[in-house]
Amino acid sequence: MSSTSKSWIVVCISDTHQRHRQLTDRLKSSHNGDILIHAGDITNFSRGIKPLDDFDQWLNELPFKHKLIIGGNHETISNVTLNHGRVLQNEQIIIDDCLRIFGSKWRPVGDSAWSDIPLNSHITITHNPPFSSNGEDVDLEYNLTKRLEKLNRPLLSIFGHIHSDYGVYRQSNGIIFANAACSPRSQSQPLNDPLRFKISIDENQILSIEHLI
Repeated sequence: MSSTSKSWIVVCISDTHQRHRQLTDRLKSSHNGDILIHAGDITNFSRGIKPLDDFDQWLNELPFKHKLIIGGNHETISNVTLNHGRVLQNEQIIIDDCLRIFGSKWRPVGDSAWSDIPLNSHITITHNPPFSSNGEDVDLEYNLTKRLEKLNRPLLSIFGHIHSDYGVYRQSNGIIFANAACSPRSQSQPLNDPLRFKISIDENQILSIEHLI
């Protein structure tokens, strides 16, 4: 890693359900940044590549250097390669030689120990919501939470799936839960704002996470 500090603006969205273009103006202005993360449910239970064509073109129109995507329970994108974004398939990538981001598509609830998440990850992206005392008790992943508790802190855990639990929840153990679900409770309402964070790593490799409001 470089001896100088680095920082990134990370913008998080999820559960856009083919309404992604409603976010275009915000993502080009008030909610822009360096890294765009979509935590799944791009479509409405659509299968195959066609429903993703417009999404891929939309990604090309957005001014982010990095665009990271995972699949939700509404789509199967295991074999899809986007031209203008990177689909993470249970893998960790390293940005600028230091920021480590792990992404995993939707996994059936309770079926995984999540032991493949590297312990040195700074950010995790899952569609599955980790277990916590925040919000609804629906489809929560207890094993995911137990794995996250083994990772270095601070840690940013980005997810979606439960639309009504949209928001940022800072845990006492140094984990920040970010439910980035953009779909509101009512389909007649506009999409929720993207969540934004400033992630910094200083010259001593100390990580800090700031929620930007």
